[in-house]
Amino acid sequence: MKLSEDNIRHTAETIATVFGVGYVAFAPGTIGTLFGVLIYLLIKSVSPAVYAVVFIVIFVIGIVSSDIVEETFGEKDPSFVVIDEVAAFLVVMFLVPYSFLALLLGFVIFRILDITKPPPINYLERMEGGFGIMIDDIACGLIVNIFLQILFG
Repeated sequence: MKLSEDNIRHTAETIATVFGVGYVAFAPGTIGTLFGVLIYLLIKSVSPAVYAVVFIVIFVIGIVSSDIVEETFGEKDPSFVVIDEVAAFLVVMFLVPYSFLALLLGFVIFRILDITKPPPINYLERMEGGFGIMIDDIACGLIVNIFLQILFG
């Protein structure tokens, strides 16, 4: 079976919006992050290597799908693309000892940084394409991870 251009675009949109989660009317980034929390809860007990592989797969697929969606819709970093929040939340919690408090703080601080985009994150947000869509959130996730490692590590 040969994939048509429409099928590729539809598949990319499904992935980038995390199966349509990005189309919720209110706070799609927050809902996308909650999906990231769900993924984290499903994989938090696997080895760090497996966890990293899951992240890398989501990150790479996120770049490709977001790039296609951005080009298809002609809109830079559309708000309905939430795969970046999912990948970033995995960064937030990577190697952080699990506790409800760590999870809650990681979620809240990540959302604050993702919404406000303080420097240098705001510079990364200006990058083009799927990589640009993904990398600013990954940077937010890394900053929150460092904070959580200091607090809980």
